[in-house]
Parts: sequence; structure tokens; C-alpha cells
Amino acid sequence: MIFNWQASDWIIFFVDIIAVLIVIRFLSWKVNHKLEEVEQRQKFERRQRKVNRSNQSLSSEEE
Repeated sequence: MIFNWQASDWIIFFVDIIAVLIVIRFLSWKVNHKLEEVEQRQKFERRQRKVNRSNQSLSSEEE
């Protein structure tokens, strides 16, 4: 069946393969970007909690 394809069929086939590769690459980039964003957000929240804890301990020592 594949051997009976015409040139236009092969062109469509290769264009589809290239399109799938582009989509896979884009989605993997998007996922990696989102994971980096989540890591940065977690680091920021962790830092904020640490600052808040140190501020609370300082305020309780002053009392």
C-alpha cells in the first residue's frame, strides 16, 4: 500500500511528520517553561515564609 503512493502523498506524509515534530517540540518547551515557572514560584514562597518566620520570632522577642 505504501509503495503505491504518488509523489503528492509522500509530500503530505513528510509535511505531516514535520508538523508532528514541531508540535512535540513546542509542547515539550511549554512544559519545561511552566515547570521552571512553578519552581521559581515555590522558591519565592519558601523565601517569603522564611522571612515571615524570622520577622515573627523577632517581634515575639521584643515583647
